[in-house]
Amino acid sequence: MFRFILRFIAVLCLAIAVMFIVLDATRSLGISKLVLTPLEISWREFFPDTLEAFSSWLTQSVHPFLNDPILVTFLTLPTFAVFSVLSALFYVLAYKRKRHAAGFVKR
Repeated sequence: MFRFILRFIAVLCLAIAVMFIVLDATRSLGISKLVLTPLEISWREFFPDTLEAFSSWLTQSVHPFLNDPILVTFLTLPTFAVFSVLSALFYVLAYKRKRHAAGFVKR
């Protein structure tokens, strides 16, 4: 059951990544220039109030160092790249290795 949830999250992140690749490609073709939407702009567009709340929570509860250099750098990455990496990470977490019988190595 847990693997199913992780795979579902991986597929959802992959769908979001593909959506943003298509959006960026469409915008790039429209203005004849490469457009990569940063995560911060996408986050503010879809969930406007949560970015400030997350930033203040990170500063007050966890550690101020995580907010300034790390979160700011993370928010400048292209949205499709972030969700592609998240998709791969969740897929790897859900991956089940095939076990071989003891003493036998399959070649």
